[in-house]
Amino acid sequence: MRTEPPLEVRRHRRRRDRRATPSPPGARRRLSPVGLLLLPLASFALALAFFAAAASGARMNPASAGGRGVAFVLSSAFRRTAPRSGRRSRSRSSSILLLASSSSSRRYHRSSSAVRSDSSPAAPSPPAAAARPLRGVVVANETGEGVGGTSSSATPLTLPLPTDEASSIAEIMSTPNKSLYERLVRRLYMTNLFHPVKMGLQNIEDLHRALKSPLDDPSITVIHIAGTNGKGSVALKTARSLELAGDGTRTRTNRVGLFASPHVSSFRERMSIDGIPITESEVEDLLPRVFEACETRDIPATYFEVTTALAFLYFKEGGCDAVVLETGLGGRLDATNVVSRPELCVITSIGLEHTRILGETIPEIAREKGGIIKAGRPVLVGPHCPHDVLRECAEERGAGGYHTCEDVLGTPEPVAADAEGGAEVVDYDLENARIATAALELLRKQTGAEREDGAESDLILPSPEQIRLGTSQRPSCRFEQVAVRLDEGGEPSLVKRDDVDDGAAITVVLDVAHNPDAMRYLVSKLEATYPSWPKRIVAGFSSDKDLRKCGDALLSVVGDDPSRLHLVEAAHPRAARLEDILDACPALRESNFEESDRSITAQVRSGLRMAAAEGESEVLVVCGSVFLMAEAREALGYDEPRDSEYIAEVAGCNLRHGQENFGNSDPEKKLSDAAAADGTRT
Repeated sequence: MRTEPPLEVRRHRRRRDRRATPSPPGARRRLSPVGLLLLPLASFALALAFFAAAASGARMNPASAGGRGVAFVLSSAFRRTAPRSGRRSRSRSSSILLLASSSSSRRYHRSSSAVRSDSSPAAPSPPAAAARPLRGVVVANETGEGVGGTSSSATPLTLPLPTDEASSIAEIMSTPNKSLYERLVRRLYMTNLFHPVKMGLQNIEDLHRALKSPLDDPSITVIHIAGTNGKGSVALKTARSLELAGDGTRTRTNRVGLFASPHVSSFRERMSIDGIPITESEVEDLLPRVFEACETRDIPATYFEVTTALAFLYFKEGGCDAVVLETGLGGRLDATNVVSRPELCVITSIGLEHTRILGETIPEIAREKGGIIKAGRPVLVGPHCPHDVLRECAEERGAGGYHTCEDVLGTPEPVAADAEGGAEVVDYDLENARIATAALELLRKQTGAEREDGAESDLILPSPEQIRLGTSQRPSCRFEQVAVRLDEGGEPSLVKRDDVDDGAAITVVLDVAHNPDAMRYLVSKLEATYPSWPKRIVAGFSSDKDLRKCGDALLSVVGDDPSRLHLVEAAHPRAARLEDILDACPALRESNFEESDRSITAQVRSGLRMAAAEGESEVLVVCGSVFLMAEAREALGYDEPRDSEYIAEVAGCNLRHGQENFGNSDPEKKLSDAAAADGTRT
């Protein structure tokens, strides 16, 4: 029998007690005597810097020498005169300065190509060092697309700002000791530094035509899928079912392309044929052709537009019979919406997401996602959608039929019984499988009707058994269940699930539940799957989510015992800060987190050790933002292809590259305003 709690538990209790200890009377942050002298100097230096920036037509770069000097003066002026804990107070004060600096630096990076003069490019200084290390230059547009942090939190990285696109490309492509794949993908991720997002589909339409419209080929069957939740799962299940289809002898099968996001560990995951991701050599062959089309036609395509065009070219030259396309974000203005004649459109669900971009209400968001509906083509709509809005949208667009799962399959929605409470819990994986099954049945009817009209189709449709097998597949990090064993040195490795029953391994669930709806489903699924098992959770979120609701959902899983929660902060500009999570849900202040090391790896390893020390079957759940998953998987012992740090330092592993920034809750007005501003017609 253990005489004292495990080391990790004792550390947590000490941290908890330290947080609970009231501050001494003099612990308020105030101006020191030196600060009274330095603050006027800092204000004067800041004013001079801004006047100089205004005179040169540029913005002040907070990463410059002047910016760092101001930050130093301010940090010297404002200091805790009676700190409770030296390390804690230093971390907090410096992190505030760093967050302000990095936020401004990102704005500077995005506009740098527009504000510099070609005749005299300024060479910016590298970002300032700080107590909390910068894990790569962080750049993103308003939806988070672009470039971000790296996959590793161990090595601080700083990058100089490129002065212009030509010099940036030349520098990247001449980098020694890097493969052509690394250089091309790094260039791709830096595209948005020089090509501001432009509203509408003009760029992708021009690029698609320049590549000879690869997905307008009538021999390729296209299934286009949008939705708030479930679109990635439905896309994968549909593709896997079509891959399994054959003539029984396996001498004739479909070649099926899948374009999906986000990728977890490697950019190549975004496009695959028959479940095999695009190879590095294929990227080396095809991506330069896309870049060349952009350059010769003067098309300022963004990252997502170039990636979409690359996937379309890959599917065409790969001889695909069918292609399943998952939208990035929204639908109407998504780059995938350049396809003109999809065989079928699918909308899986509608919920509140990206409200600043897609709209602030369910009907507004539904209309954006309903923008993928095409004239003369059927649309399948999942159960969690405003059917009145989408039916009206289908009528306006002249759809070739509006269908629900009940219309096609005629059976009620599937449910799973909660083993403990007896309450019925919707199993969304079964629901996604049902949507995919209905889509394949509609596809059967659609292709059959075309054959009656005399059109040819080489697509082989799957049998009911093949559909059952195909729709049982799950994407990575969607309630993905694995077993992890710790060796004597505490290093993790993946083992067979059977080892969990012997007490030799820990059950781990990975899930990218990232909004309140998805989090509620994860809670229900955990209770239904592991009703009597205690749970331990490692979680982090995006800053644009409802952090209070997500935090409350986590607390409900652990029985309001925050000591079973581990909070992390991903190295990404859209990741929610620990301070924001704790402010939104104060009960989480008693959870496990480290202000000095906010990395995913630290808390995943801590969670594994604490779960192993419990001496009982405990489930470790890693959930929240997709930004967490690459580093979490590495910390758990996954051995899988990963892009190099040279790519990751500008790409931001796990970044969900949604389609571009549509603007605000009135996309039509934003689009017309943009057109009026540059004199172009959209």
